Amino acid sequence: MSNQLAPEPILRAALRVVHVAAYTTRNWTITDDVSRKQIYDLWEAIHDIPDLIKRWRGDAESLRELRMYLQEYDQKWDSPKLEEIFDHALRDPSI
Repeated sequence: MSNQLAPEPILRAALRVVHVAAYTTRNWTITDDVSRKQIYDLWEAIHDIPDLIKRWRGDAESLRELRMYLQEYDQKWDSPKLEEIFDHALRDPSI
């Protein structure tokens, strides 16, 4: 197991995804329009991201694993689109 952090662009993009998930979930709590299942699926998709970022292996497999978590959620739900958020943040570090 590596003790290496993910490269900065990936770290920033992953943090953006976690940030969006956090404020989205917070906003969902003030309405009954979102199911608990969707909230569960969102956090199921992202809860391992901080640990993955901390134990980055420095290979393509780490990035595939991270994308797999994002895609699992995206395949079930229309929003937020986690992989799209991640990719946008990778392209634009000012986000």
